[in-house]
Amino acid sequence: MFSENYSRQTAIASATGLVPDDITEGELAQLARSPESKVRASVAARRTTPLTTLLRLQLDDSPAVRAGVARNERDGMPIEIFQDLAGDKAHEVVAALIGNPMVPDSIISKLGRQRTKDYSSLARKRLSESKGRSGILGMVGLGSK
Repeated sequence: MFSENYSRQTAIASATGLVPDDITEGELAQLARSPESKVRASVAARRTTPLTTLLRLQLDDSPAVRAGVARNERDGMPIEIFQDLAGDKAHEVVAALIGNPMVPDSIISKLGRQRTKDYSSLARKRLSESKGRSGILGMVGLGSK
């Protein structure tokens, strides 16, 4: 009855409500060490999470936490974090990365050219929908390099 995408969106929505908006950076860093992956994932997805905390969370054992980092739309996120997450083995992490508008098209384009990966079609779709991109170039994964 419900799709896998619906379940994932529901889990993300419930995790987002776990951390209050008026929390300090120190409290975020403390919550990032929670034994609950849902809490760590919520911290990882917040734009206000300190960069040092995000660097630690990108290496978390839980794919949900790494996907939280991949979804994070923080301004000035180092491109190296996105590059590392693009090589993640968990589909959830790479799909979250593709859905993040802050991830440069050059990284998305590389993901779109990986024919053996099931997320390459997601990457090509994002590129085809990007502003300023030719639909045909995006569909074949030849956006910006």
